[in-house]
Amino acid sequence: MLQRSYYRDVDVPTNNYNENMKDKSADASCACPSLDPATGKINNLQLWRVGWVETPGRRNCLNVHEMQYTHMFEKLLSSQEDESSSSQPLYFGHLYLPGGSTSAKSGEERYRLKTWREEWNDETRFTDYMKVSTRVAPEIATLSIDRSAVIGCLMQILDYRRMEDGRLMIFVQALERFVVEEVVDTVPYAVANVQILLDKEELPWEKVVVGKNSVKDYDENFCKHQRGKTVDACFYYHTYEFDRPRLPVSDKNEKGDEKYLTKEDVPWVEISHLLPFAHYSTSDESCLDVANEKLARTHDASNDTEGGFAGGELSLEQQLWNGGILWEPPRLSSAVNRRSRKDATDLSCDTLETLLWLALDDFCSATGFVLPLEVRCLLPPEMDYLNIKSETYLSSNYPKLRRQRRLSYMAPELIENIELPMKGMRQVWLNTPSTAQRLLSVLERYEYLNNKLMGFE
Repeated sequence: MLQRSYYRDVDVPTNNYNENMKDKSADASCACPSLDPATGKINNLQLWRVGWVETPGRRNCLNVHEMQYTHMFEKLLSSQEDESSSSQPLYFGHLYLPGGSTSAKSGEERYRLKTWREEWNDETRFTDYMKVSTRVAPEIATLSIDRSAVIGCLMQILDYRRMEDGRLMIFVQALERFVVEEVVDTVPYAVANVQILLDKEELPWEKVVVGKNSVKDYDENFCKHQRGKTVDACFYYHTYEFDRPRLPVSDKNEKGDEKYLTKEDVPWVEISHLLPFAHYSTSDESCLDVANEKLARTHDASNDTEGGFAGGELSLEQQLWNGGILWEPPRLSSAVNRRSRKDATDLSCDTLETLLWLALDDFCSATGFVLPLEVRCLLPPEMDYLNIKSETYLSSNYPKLRRQRRLSYMAPELIENIELPMKGMRQVWLNTPSTAQRLLSVLERYEYLNNKLMGFE
């Protein structure tokens, strides 16, 4: 009760974004950050900086025990105690920091929270790359780069329980990736303004030639408005893409008061059934029409606008690529399949998706591995000739590019603990500029494993 009284004065957001930002300007650590639909940015996003990486489509159950983070989450959770704000999504940012809080307290420059511009200008980061690397296309020498990331994952809180020993158990899922635009605060915890990052195929001003490294020199002043509208439309898909289960343990005691759990109260087995991937909310497809319509209007507006580069800044995505913050994943050559990256750049997302499902089918047949339902539902209905079968298929109204993007993140995580070419790649997947490049790199890894299982590697 005392704890709730301490946090209950947190501001409740209004429906007006500008009013929210005005009210929040005096308090960088205020709760309940929300999307600015005009720019695709989330301001004053609290950051959970830890020693592992999350990618879109994953779920996790966090054990929050460090003081600054229990404070951060308590402040965020308190914003939903008011009924008027109960439908507001609770967002926070997950950002990779090797060593977590220990590294943050070390004072070393490489562990300092930076914006992407600061990271762009820091040449010391290339000591983690091979000598042949350039600012155009770095090859990663050590997959687990020993420095704070600037690209992270937007997380949503689904449920939580307080523990008797003061810890918090927080049930979360990963929605989108972001890049740090501006550091707002670092004490008692990190707060930043972040930009949601789209894959190259989603950029409304791009008629994508899949796999090409360069893009047209569009002016960022043109791109930022189109990007904002596209991000806003993409957020409407979340209702369909992510269901919202609750933790399988009551938060009330016999008297109806809040129950503080002991370790013995936690149903670990039942919770494990909700992990590690999010499920689609296939019972609610109503949001798809709205999202598709908003996306179509954005693309139509982009096609009707002349957006050429005219002396201003390059697009954010181009700057991130030029600075080596976005990069192609390191290739994995095969003794059998010698498909070159140059030849593979002509492959569309549709072709790469088909090839990856064929490779997944071979892998499952050779190993007896059964794909989780959360992955099987991504199978295109027309590929019913595979041994892999799905009990449910996604709506025909759901864009295939969103389905392909989800597959590009989930497929590699099925094999990420097998051996070195697959390990430590989550941050690399976050830093990959396009769905096609991600699918291609994942395909190479499955082909490598399949060839090895057959004795060809």
